[in-house]
Amino acid sequence: MREKIIDTAIEEFTKHGSKFTMNDVAKELGISKKTIYTIFESKQDVLVGIADRYARDFTDMREAIEQDDSLDTLEKLERLFCAIPTKYYNIGLSRLFEVARKYPKQYRYLMEAVNQGWILAEQYLERGVREGKIRKDISVPVVMAMIRGTVTCFTESDILYKNGLTYEQGKEEMVQIIMKGIRAA
Repeated sequence: MREKIIDTAIEEFTKHGSKFTMNDVAKELGISKKTIYTIFESKQDVLVGIADRYARDFTDMREAIEQDDSLDTLEKLERLFCAIPTKYYNIGLSRLFEVARKYPKQYRYLMEAVNQGWILAEQYLERGVREGKIRKDISVPVVMAMIRGTVTCFTESDILYKNGLTYEQGKEEMVQIIMKGIRAA
């Protein structure tokens, strides 16, 4: 039942952002709100459950990228930079921005899951330099700081929202710009 509640909460969050209610989730599942509260103490706990699920899904996605022998280092790096588990693809930037403002503790927890991918990305960057696929004159820490900073800007400000872009579109554009800049000639 816990997993069904989280799945439904993700759907409701996608539709309504952080304004979704436990009544919305209960109605969609055909159960009482009281049943939800026997599993989760609060809406904030449901948001933590969503972050936990995202972390698991993102870890599975990272592992699949890492194990895919048909991809070279640059392809793995690019996929990792763009990685967003399918279930969360349509949540949209404005939804993350709402969570950052209304539920900062749960937002930080969610962002910890996002940041797990940066260690692997740094390893791919270093491997790409060793393989001669990435320019030797780039600074891996600077590239990683640029990416982390941009993702943070995208999720903690309304820059993309004001410009009519989704988080996914902004992230894909950022990745294309970075990948063109780091490729060896």
